[in-house]
Amino acid sequence: MNTHPPENNDLATRIAAAQARQAKREGKTKPGANANSGYGLGMKIVLDLIGGIMVGLVFGLAFDHVFNTRPWGLLIFLGLGTAAGFRLMLRTAEQQAKRSAHEDTTQGSGMNPAKKGQDE
Repeated sequence: MNTHPPENNDLATRIAAAQARQAKREGKTKPGANANSGYGLGMKIVLDLIGGIMVGLVFGLAFDHVFNTRPWGLLIFLGLGTAAGFRLMLRTAEQQAKRSAHEDTTQGSGMNPAKKGQDE
């Protein structure tokens, strides 16, 4: 026999209440504020740079092979690929800085970002 009222047996309600208590206990205020989010951003930035350099290298080698301009095609395309990689890195860093600034201003005003779009 179960002596608890039926509303206390609702699993979803109990899970939500437990998650709320756990979040309050841990002091989670920012979604995605764990250690893994920084790791992913760092990997994206590094892969942007390496990808640009690799694409420049491949295009430079192919250009030299087709037009027999060794080593000028490689040097030019490698430089262009490196510049493109740095540009992608800076763009990613700027986007993250804007996102962080937006989250800081949103949290500073005490408004939830999900609710902000609904209130406007």
